[in-house]
Parts: sequence; C-alpha cells; structure tokens
Amino acid sequence: MNILNFFESLAKGKIANIGIGLGSEQSQNLKVFKTTQYFLKKNSSKIYFFGEPKAVSQILNNSSTSKNNIELIESSEPEEEIIYYLKENIINAIIRGNLSSSKFLMHLKHKLNISEINRLALLESFDGKQFFFGPVGIDECNDYQKKIHFIENAIILFQSLDIEPGISILSGGRLGDIGRDVYVDKTITIAKQIVNHLKDKYPKLNIKHDEILIEASLKNKSNLIIAPDGISGNLIYRTLVHLGGGKAYGAIYVGLDSTIIDTSRVGKTSEIEGALILSLALVNLNQ
Repeated sequence: MNILNFFESLAKGKIANIGIGLGSEQSQNLKVFKTTQYFLKKNSSKIYFFGEPKAVSQILNNSSTSKNNIELIESSEPEEEIIYYLKENIINAIIRGNLSSSKFLMHLKHKLNISEINRLALLESFDGKQFFFGPVGIDECNDYQKKIHFIENAIILFQSLDIEPGISILSGGRLGDIGRDVYVDKTITIAKQIVNHLKDKYPKLNIKHDEILIEASLKNKSNLIIAPDGISGNLIYRTLVHLGGGKAYGAIYVGLDSTIIDTSRVGKTSEIEGALILSLALVNLNQ
C-alpha cells in the first residue's frame, strides 16, 4: 500500500492555512521554502513561515522566491508564536520544520496543556515499502503504559483514516535470547504483554511480536511498527533515512485535537513535501 498516495487523495482539492518553522540554517530554510512553493502549485492553501528576524530576512532577500499564498511571520520566539497562531485558529496545522525541537516541545506542552508527546513517523524502506513507525523521540514510550497509550492513539488514527492496522511489536532480542541480558529480557516481556493486552481489547486486531526481526515486520506487510523504546526508534529512523536509502514523510503527533506534523531539521525535500501533504489531509479529515 502506498500510504503517501492515500494521503494525497485525502488532501486533493482541500484548502488550509499551514504554519511552518524556519531555523538558523539558511540552506535548509530555502529548501523548505522552495518545496513549499512547489506544493502550492498543486494545492490551494496558504503557508505561514515563522522565524527569527535573520531567518525571515534570508527569505525576503532571495529575489527568486515568489511569495504568492505565503506570509512571513518574524518573531524572537517563533516556537511560541506558531503555537499562538494555532490556538487563535489563524492557522489550521503546524509543521515544526526547522524550529528547535526542545523549545517547540516545551511550548507545545505548556500552551496546549500536554503532558506526553507521541510522534508516529511515515517511513519508506529503500525498496519502496511504506509504513508508520514509532516511537521516534528519545524520551517517548519508555515504559509499558506509555507504549500502550501510544499504540492505542495510533489505532484511533488508523480508524479515523479507515486503514486496517497490521501491527508489529519489536523487542531487544529473539525469544531464544531470554536469559542473556536483563534489559533484553524486559523488552521481550513487555512486547508479549502488549500483544496480549491489545488482543484482549481488540479481538480482531492483527498484531504480532516480531522480536528483534524488523525485516520480518516488512515481510509480513505490517503498516505500524513499534520500536522497543524511543532511543532505538530514533536510531532506526536515522539509520534508515540518513544511511540506508530510505525516506521519511513527516511524523504525526498522535492523540491531539490539533494537526501537528514533525520533520527533521535536516529533512530532505521528500520529507518536507510529505509533511505538507499529511498536514493538509489531516486538517480536512477533522473538519
């Protein structure tokens, strides 16, 4: 299943105001800006860019960049300003873009009264297999209950999209490795508990413990793969996207009433475009 194409079909003909963050790297800011221009040629939406004065000036001074359906917002605290615009319904969605992750998450938790952040990334393997993956934040899903909460929010998202979830739970080793390491044993135990709990709650759910065999997850056509913890998830994401010839298309903040999409501050053009597609599709899905 080409998941990105599915989101493109949801976004087709829709209109939204989308906010995107600018950062300190000029080349990356221009990459985001030019990708947005390409996106606007196919989608009738308006994009608001939020950045510190220097970042906004870099865009304004680039004479080759058209500003049609684009508004530049200058702020000394763009991470805070973009969330203000969302709360005031000036924009319908946020793409973090090149904003500082730590600052953005701090303001997001405070302004939206959120205690826990969970991001679900849309990834693609080197041979074109697309799947949702998480956790991707180093501090996410670091215990059993948080993983259950994350997966259940992901299931709710799948249900809203009318996608049948095929879930693969990963652990730190094979079943035959039990006894080699205390932490590995713990990840295996938790993975088995998660599968049993979710099968009891959702009897028809397609869910499996694939141990440490992430390759088996894709062979079994799982569309939702859950890493043992946020650190391993972040490493898997980085290895696939930055070293392994794979792609990322943005990460959805699940369990929120608002549409917020995460991207890497060194994201490729495909990730920026994917995030724009996800944000437009999800905004109009919730209207």
